[in-house]
Amino acid sequence: MRPVRIVLSAGALLVVLFAVAVGLLWARQESLIFPVRHEGVPVAAGGIWQVGRLHVPGAGQLSFLFADGAGDPIGPAVLYLHGNGSAARFTATLMDRAARAGVPVLAAEYPGYSANPGAPTEASLRATAEAAAEWARARWPGRPLAVVGESIGSAPAVHLAATGRVDRLVLDSGFTSMTDTIRHHLRWLPAVGWLNRHPMDNLAALRAAAGPLPPTLLLVSSDDPVVPAAMADRLAEAIPASTVFRSARPGHPVLHGDPAALDALLAWLRRAGSLPSQARMG
Repeated sequence: MRPVRIVLSAGALLVVLFAVAVGLLWARQESLIFPVRHEGVPVAAGGIWQVGRLHVPGAGQLSFLFADGAGDPIGPAVLYLHGNGSAARFTATLMDRAARAGVPVLAAEYPGYSANPGAPTEASLRATAEAAAEWARARWPGRPLAVVGESIGSAPAVHLAATGRVDRLVLDSGFTSMTDTIRHHLRWLPAVGWLNRHPMDNLAALRAAAGPLPPTLLLVSSDDPVVPAAMADRLAEAIPASTVFRSARPGHPVLHGDPAALDALLAWLRRAGSLPSQARMG
């Protein structure tokens, strides 16, 4: 009987350890989904970049960065929504060449990031994106508005596109959903859809869009350690007017690791700038 008791005890221990692991993932998922928030480094002006502020319900006054650009007065403006480990100041560094080439850029910052009040959640990222899009429309009237969603920023970016708040959509290393991404990395974890409080279902949002989706550029690495390239293909299938740029360089996200991707983005924006606005405001 002793071997049986040992097996049963070992089995019970494994069940307990598994339950503890699942409980920790449930309780600490915000710190896992939003791991590096740069709380100790407030948003600060520098060079051509100025600090702007906007009110986000449930969070308060959020600081962000913007550059007005000085190029074609009817070319697209860009709203950039960064990934979960980045910050507005890194967006400004990345997009500085674009801004100096005349493209107006708003580098959004999330609640709980860079000394901003509030906390990052799926809902607060959406609210931030909506307020930032409204601010950009007022700051640069008459210009088409393109939103760039980087990694987790793809979720609020898709929300803007699916609800008709922007004229162009760019997804850098975008996922089909956060739930799918968690399943990809934690294959042993059951009931991910139930455990995850931030589903960020981009594919469902695109398919449920009330009107035509805007012209879209997808930036994808064939060797992305975070978001499988196959997810970009599924997103492209859901967007009729989509173009896919495939980077030969490994990494995540694409724009931060492949200078050719920024060239492709700027060229695409110039071409897309000649297209009529599709935003359905109101």
